[in-house]
Amino acid sequence: MKPIVLLLMLFNVAILFSQLGPAPQTTAFENDPMANFNKWTPMMQKLFQQVKNDSETVSYYVGAQVGSPYEYEEFRKGKVYYEKEYLGDFFYRLNLFRNEVEVKRTLLEEEKYKALVANEKVSLIANGKEYRFLSFQNEKKNIESGYLTTLLNGTDYKLYKRVVAKFTEAKAAANSMVNPTPSKFTQFTEYYIQHGAGNEIVELPTKKNKMLKLFDSTVAKEIKEYITGENINLAQENDLIKTIAFLDSSNLN
Repeated sequence: MKPIVLLLMLFNVAILFSQLGPAPQTTAFENDPMANFNKWTPMMQKLFQQVKNDSETVSYYVGAQVGSPYEYEEFRKGKVYYEKEYLGDFFYRLNLFRNEVEVKRTLLEEEKYKALVANEKVSLIANGKEYRFLSFQNEKKNIESGYLTTLLNGTDYKLYKRVVAKFTEAKAAANSMVNPTPSKFTQFTEYYIQHGAGNEIVELPTKKNKMLKLFDSTVAKEIKEYITGENINLAQENDLIKTIAFLDSSNLN
């Protein structure tokens, strides 16, 4: 990225980060994933936002009795990129409920996490997965934004996965014959498809009849025959990936 373009992009966030205090020193901890950097670059500063403590934002967040708001409870190591520019290794945790990626430079408990900036040009690569903050159309035709994981990056088609966590408040027992309902997080999985670079990302139903309606009659016929011939169960993620991979390789438009 050219220096002039980079400076223009960072101008609008300069005031925000000036209020966060000096950048953390990278030489304080052994095995620090930022140890290769003498200081934080302007682009790295852009990628982080100060986040509030959970108790200041959602009073019931920590206290859910059942389930989890996270993809994984523990922080895992991943690589952060701005477009194709590698910015370093960080420890991350995807918060499905708050729709953000929490990141830390170390695994030390005293280090507070920050939130990775929600920008479609920023990606996080970990364990063969790519996480990106993208806009998409849900099954009800509404436009939303959130973190999608790339399952298939084909020539003509891309398949994405989204997991969301819904919170349900606890309910007291109506009487002595009924048990109280605990507060809980429930996770749901959605799939999205994109045909052609730059085109809209739309939700992909996993019920055959609903899925086939997304395609014209010629393509739908080929997909239906493939599903039948290969004994595909669209509710299984691997079978769903196989189906879209077939569609991508068949040159059907």
